[in-house]
Amino acid sequence: MFGYQRDCPVTLILEHSRCPQGSCSTPPVSSTVGRMTHRHRDVSALGRELASSSYGVLSRRRLALVGVDRFDVRTQIRLGRWEPLGHHSLRVVDVAWNDVRSPIVAAAFDAAPTAWADGVSALLLAGLSGWRSNCIDLAMPATASARSTPEVRHHRVTVTPLRWPHPIPRAHEAIAAVRAAAWAETDRQAAALLSMSVQQRLVHAPRMTQALDLLPKLRRRAFIRDVIADISGGSESMGELDFVAECRRRGLPIPDRQVLGPGPRGRMYLDVVWEAARLCVEIDGAHHYVGDVPMADALRQNEIAMGGLTVMRIPRLALRVSPEPFFAQIQRYLSAHGCVRA
Repeated sequence: MFGYQRDCPVTLILEHSRCPQGSCSTPPVSSTVGRMTHRHRDVSALGRELASSSYGVLSRRRLALVGVDRFDVRTQIRLGRWEPLGHHSLRVVDVAWNDVRSPIVAAAFDAAPTAWADGVSALLLAGLSGWRSNCIDLAMPATASARSTPEVRHHRVTVTPLRWPHPIPRAHEAIAAVRAAAWAETDRQAAALLSMSVQQRLVHAPRMTQALDLLPKLRRRAFIRDVIADISGGSESMGELDFVAECRRRGLPIPDRQVLGPGPRGRMYLDVVWEAARLCVEIDGAHHYVGDVPMADALRQNEIAMGGLTVMRIPRLALRVSPEPFFAQIQRYLSAHGCVRA
């Protein structure tokens, strides 16, 4: 979580830069020049401190709140320490720039206070890794006005719950995750964003469900709720039911469900089996990828294979977003074993 220092040290810095009356050993003019030099250095140090929590970007509004006026800003720009980015954002040259997050911060600062980072952009600010976006997503109240560009996309929203205001205005992770899924180009991207948000521990799945309840008009709402249920380790039987429905839709023979088979500790239930083709399909929910479960799954699969069955695995989420390649494999296998026509 990003913090915000309300008790900014600028007052103390400026007070310490002043020479007490009657105690200066240098002439008054030199003292004045010295105080100005100290102030420039102090403002520069303050800028670095503030920018360190916002990926090298400063907000003119935030600077004004801590006593840095436009003349100070102009001086820092003239000295080459700061660079203007947008109407309200500045770059601090000697603070590290992040190619992914810094442009989002600048866009959010320029759009504040009426807009904030949301969707994928807010998730990236919260620490999401392994995802690239070609556009910055900003949300704003439905009554606000702004023009989207190829680089910055504005979303007018009627509900504005749960935001982190400082130091970077952004949506709460739960809201950002479900909106990112709603604004994604495809269902596959939507499911991936929801899954990654939980896997990278940015947000818990139940919080996303709560966020979804606050957004009754959200696009893909039913789909998002189903994916969250999958991620939460929802009923495995639902995965099997979806699988059977897909088999019917594709004209494949209906497999047997919950068949007793060999296991590392005796008999166990197999998800779906075509006995005639000696094919077993295991449908893996989210919990199959946590802790030592993959090791147990490997032992289970080895036992099934030694019992004479071929094992195919399908992630539960794949049934929802990308079932085609998996069912193409199943159909090829069944065709090769005379169970369906090629």
